[in-house]
Amino acid sequence: MSNFECDLVADLLPIYIDGKASEASRKFIEEHIKTCEECKEIYEAMTADMQLPNPVKRKRRFKIPTVLKIFLGVLGYLFFAIIVVVIINYILANGVL
Repeated sequence: MSNFECDLVADLLPIYIDGKASEASRKFIEEHIKTCEECKEIYEAMTADMQLPNPVKRKRRFKIPTVLKIFLGVLGYLFFAIIVVVIINYILANGVL
């Protein structure tokens, strides 16, 4: 087939494989693949099942124990409460309001 038709089919193959091609494009691709062995090989390569390697799990550098998380949360709230008490005490003692 002509190089233009092969280029056109190569551009349309992803859309065809996804099922998004128009009826005219679908028919054109199917007819072309019947007669062009090179485009048929490209189509088969694109639709072949690909085995992807298993993703590598990264280990966490460290894990904070649950008890420590709770302790740090309580400590944060206490720090916030102390700051609020100090600010209120300052406002009341100096008559800022």
